[in-house]
Amino acid sequence: MKKKIKYSVYFLFGLLVALVSALSIIIYKLSGWVMETWGLLSIDEIIFHLKVPLEGTNTDVIVDGINACVPLAVMVFLMMITYLIGMKNKKIIAVLSMLLVTCVSVETGVKAAYGVYVDLGVENYLESQKNDSNFIQTEYVDPRGVSITFPEQKRNLIYIFLESMESSYTSVENGGSYEENYIPELTEVAKFNVNFSDSDKIGGGYTTVGSNWTMAGLFAQTSGLPLKFAEDVEDGNAVLGENSTFSSSAYNLEDILSINGYQQCFLLGSDATFGGRRAYFNSHGACEIWDILTAKELGKLPEDYYVWWGYEDAKLFTYAQEKLLEMSSTGEPFNLTLLTVDTHFEYGYVCEYCQNEFGDNQYANVLSCSSRQVAAFIEWIQQQPFYENTTIILSGDHLTMDSDFCEEIENNDRKVYNAFINLPEGLDISYEKTHDRKFCTMDMFPTTVAALGATIEGDKLGLGTNLFSDERTLVERFGFEQLNQELWNKSAFYEMLMNDIDY
Repeated sequence: MKKKIKYSVYFLFGLLVALVSALSIIIYKLSGWVMETWGLLSIDEIIFHLKVPLEGTNTDVIVDGINACVPLAVMVFLMMITYLIGMKNKKIIAVLSMLLVTCVSVETGVKAAYGVYVDLGVENYLESQKNDSNFIQTEYVDPRGVSITFPEQKRNLIYIFLESMESSYTSVENGGSYEENYIPELTEVAKFNVNFSDSDKIGGGYTTVGSNWTMAGLFAQTSGLPLKFAEDVEDGNAVLGENSTFSSSAYNLEDILSINGYQQCFLLGSDATFGGRRAYFNSHGACEIWDILTAKELGKLPEDYYVWWGYEDAKLFTYAQEKLLEMSSTGEPFNLTLLTVDTHFEYGYVCEYCQNEFGDNQYANVLSCSSRQVAAFIEWIQQQPFYENTTIILSGDHLTMDSDFCEEIENNDRKVYNAFINLPEGLDISYEKTHDRKFCTMDMFPTTVAALGATIEGDKLGLGTNLFSDERTLVERFGFEQLNQELWNKSAFYEMLMNDIDY
């Protein structure tokens, strides 16, 4: 009886030790995979995605994460159990050796987790949440209190968010970071239209805290605010659920266009619920949402169709053409906002139109394909009757999360791509306005309104500055590092905006 008890204690102890070792290995491998896969991952992005709907997530990402950490952990666990059984007659030696393995595993896992803790700036984040800052309250310009005057004949807007599109993808001679030009067509678009640049060549703007992933990029460029969750928001799925509101107190681009009689549609190839995009656009400006679910409801796609994050960009541009013809036929001004997806991490989606221009550099091939498709779509628009009175804006939503592709480029040298096409007369597009500018993607909000020929009292909306004006941006006034730190800080005023509290 005593032998059975001793053996049970021995086996249970060994099982526990094996589980601890396996868990430590998972932490170690997962930590490495996260930082290797998402080179620019931040703590605010993690907090956001832990609290929002995950419907529509690309399952390939989840599978990659599992494959990166689970197999080794399972192998170690099974080896330890096998060793445990084989050494049942030498229990002391088995216990000591397994304890040694566990100690090493735990130490490795803890070190890896601490490395992620440091890389994500968690300590800085926690410190920034201790004291309330009035920076956002002081600098925020509520669009509802600003006089915005549109021309009698309102211009249409086509705003294309280009997934992960950086100006750094062009060649060095054009202002980029590579010897080869991965986006030649988009380079030409930027050259022969208006590109706001941080240099004397093609360039772009910074992504600040709260604007460096897709939903945050959309939010920053349409509301002039970073996207952060208040500490007291426990259930982000409730806040950003399909039928709830999202930051309706933060007046945005869609709100402004709505009260000026614009019909609006947000068209994307994934499930709009993911990341709170449906809730956001449902909360502002009576904006129609046209996503993969819509495509299936209309019979344009089979019910079981699903590639990458939903459907590919080739279909997106086809559907966009159909939508533009429909919207333009009403005679009312329109705003069609698109979000591409093929250039999402990791390595992008290879569609039927991709070419093998850069060998096994898949992401470069996908970028090049995207460049061609966007340019072709613009050319189609320019052939339509409505183009004469339509402004087209291209903008990356954020920097790429494909860490391998940009691993040799300093992050401060990377900027988000932009191009403004077919602007109205009267805007100042002199070199001083468009080049050697320090700005961030929040400045796209008032700049977009101005690009429609509207005049903005004070040339500021949200935290953004109209780049066509003489006003200095927050980056130019405070510097990027200080601005980023201020946006990190806790702000009761910001939480009121996000939680739809009257102020």
